[in-house]
Amino acid sequence: MALVDYGSSSDDEEGHALQKSASPSKKQKKLPSLPLTFDTAPKDDPSLHQGRKRSRPYVDGEYNTHVYLSLSIPLRLSKILETIIAKLPPSPNPIHALLPSLHISLTRPVPLRRHQIQPFKDELASRLGQICTFKLSLTGSVKAYYNEVTGGGSNRVFLALRVGAGVSELKKIVDVVLDPTLKKIHLPTYHDNPEFHTSFAWTLFSTKTNDQDTSRGNLSAFGDRSEETPGLPFGEEDLDRVNSIFESEVLKAQPAGGWTISSVEVKVAKEIATIPLKLA
Repeated sequence: MALVDYGSSSDDEEGHALQKSASPSKKQKKLPSLPLTFDTAPKDDPSLHQGRKRSRPYVDGEYNTHVYLSLSIPLRLSKILETIIAKLPPSPNPIHALLPSLHISLTRPVPLRRHQIQPFKDELASRLGQICTFKLSLTGSVKAYYNEVTGGGSNRVFLALRVGAGVSELKKIVDVVLDPTLKKIHLPTYHDNPEFHTSFAWTLFSTKTNDQDTSRGNLSAFGDRSEETPGLPFGEEDLDRVNSIFESEVLKAQPAGGWTISSVEVKVAKEIATIPLKLA
């Protein structure tokens, strides 16, 4: 049987006195609910982004950062790429064009803290100021790249054109400018042996694969996985057929002598900064 401490009679009298002197408590009002438009953090709603999901969870105080080249493409080339998209066989998911502007990635998306943003830009400006402007062209053949992500991310296939002239200059920017800057602040560097390309369309895909780690998000050519991932859209036969028709047209539609690359873009959250290269 549990023992109960009843206390002394003086304790009981004191308790009654306190009860008599205490005023009745007022009923506390509830705080009003926050409006539906009030968001404490961004929500990952794939319906707002063509079915895409975040590959990395949102972290308060981090700013997604991406370094890339921006290409302004002629109207003729844009029309040809739109025609290529239309000529491909139907895909289980919609194909989304990335036109009219194109870009060539030089880093992965990396997270920067607020205090790192300006030093990061300053470091890039100092190093890129030693890289001379150069010419860049694209190959005429379309290639498919996949980005397979585990852990709730979105698997995507990209249609792209590889860089032709200018590969060595891009490799120098990555090796001499970007990778050392990222290593200083312990952020992931770019892919090993990157195949520089510009994507002009993408679509989602789903496959049943082994439980192997594909969360690195490396973009790989379709041919590397064509046999073990039969569910991918844009098969090699489809691409061969498109390239046999449009490869020469893609080459002719590019600017005469290629694009002159004189700057690099740095996007931090929604803000874009242009960093010039050294005039040749």
